[in-house]
Formats: sequence, C-alpha cells, structure tokens
Amino acid sequence: MAGLLGITMNSPMARLWRWVIPIGGGVLSAVLIVISTPHVVWYLRGLLAVIGFVVIAGQSAAYLWSSHADQG
Repeated sequence: MAGLLGITMNSPMARLWRWVIPIGGGVLSAVLIVISTPHVVWYLRGLLAVIGFVVIAGQSAAYLWSSHADQG
C-alpha cells in the first residue's frame, strides 16, 4: 500500500522522509533558542542551540531508530 506521496513504507525514500521531522524539530528548536536569547553572548547561544538540537532531534531519532515502522 502506498503512502501519501505514493511511497511504500519499506522503500528507501520513505526511510529517508521519516528523518525529516526529527531533523526539522531539532533545527527549529535551535533557531528558537538563538532568536529568544539576543542578550546572551554568541558562543553561549551557539552552545545552547547545539544542546537543544541534540536533545530534540535525538529523542525523536532514538524513537524512530528503535521502531521498525510507523504504526499510525
């Protein structure tokens, strides 16, 4: 059965697309941290952004890595 874009769940393209959300969430969290802390020195903002990216993207990626396929 094909998905929304006509891609089956076991195809390489589907496996690639399922990583977009963790990466996108991590990037979004990093950008929000940088935007919301204009009064902080640039290197601390960068460090906080990297930590935010790793935590948010890492949690989602760990969940996807541990599961075999999307269940719904």
